[in-house]
Amino acid sequence: MRLAWLRRLDDLDLGHRILGVSTIAFGIACFLQRDFTVFWNPAPDWLPARSTLAFVSAGLLVLSGGGLLVRRARRAAALVQVGLFVAYAAFWLVQWLGAPGKLGPWLGMAEQLGIALAAATLVARLRDEGVPPGRLGTTLVRIAYGVFSIVFGLSHVVSLKGTAGMVPAWIPGDATFWAAATGIAHMAVGFALIADRLAVPASRMAGLMYLGFAALVWAPGAATHPDQWLRWAGLAISLVLMGAVWQVGDYLAARRR
Repeated sequence: MRLAWLRRLDDLDLGHRILGVSTIAFGIACFLQRDFTVFWNPAPDWLPARSTLAFVSAGLLVLSGGGLLVRRARRAAALVQVGLFVAYAAFWLVQWLGAPGKLGPWLGMAEQLGIALAAATLVARLRDEGVPPGRLGTTLVRIAYGVFSIVFGLSHVVSLKGTAGMVPAWIPGDATFWAAATGIAHMAVGFALIADRLAVPASRMAGLMYLGFAALVWAPGAATHPDQWLRWAGLAISLVLMGAVWQVGDYLAARRR
């Protein structure tokens, strides 16, 4: 039986708000960097008008993020975000075609498609406002994001040394333990979503984990190196991923209500 405080949390519909504010921040970081971010939207060098498209992309991130916070603009903004993050996933697909044996492109595609999926659930909710989401739609969303979450977890475990290197030295305990633990947590979230067992609470736990990544991994470096915009982009994209999984949870919670 779900806890009352979790029910109240579901009623707040925080997902699109977190997604809106964080995509504004991500767009601003991209503007300040004057380029696509190599770790999250790695546009190939041969892309025509690459510099112009980088500024257009950053502008659309800011505008669509703001649109998610405005009721009348929310559906159009969510559609823009679906297109943007699918495009970023396509950049990763290009990288995968060049190196199909590497895990990095799989992680990149999973992250960007997960955000696009979250924006698509918002489009679906606004289109069918007042009508509970159909079981088929929620099942597809659960399974798709569950698979993405398992990819997130595998990336932590397979690249254990690299993930451990991101754990701040001041955090108590062994860095490898935390790298493995967060990977296992991602996979547990994925299995919970696919099996539809505590799926909504699992999405909230995943969101809080992303908040932890933002606060513990990215925020200290951004504060100590405020001119390194890539650190701010890392902070922002962690919050974007938090907003995405939270929005998926909101979508699933709507059917339960």
